[in-house]
Amino acid sequence: MPRPKKDAKVLNIKLATPVYDQLEAFCKESGMSKTVAAEKIFGQFFNAYFERPESERTIFQPTVKE
Repeated sequence: MPRPKKDAKVLNIKLATPVYDQLEAFCKESGMSKTVAAEKIFGQFFNAYFERPESERTIFQPTVKE
């Protein structure tokens, strides 16, 4: 009996080549697919992000234009 399909959405993105190369190296070393690795990486990042108070949820410093 086939495995049931998971509830999922398709995401197409362009990654900078160095980031993609790191992802590939990570997947080769860990044995994970790029999909599983991306889900785990995003999940850990978002969990840490949303655990912080809203006032501390900035990941980049806003650019001040004069």
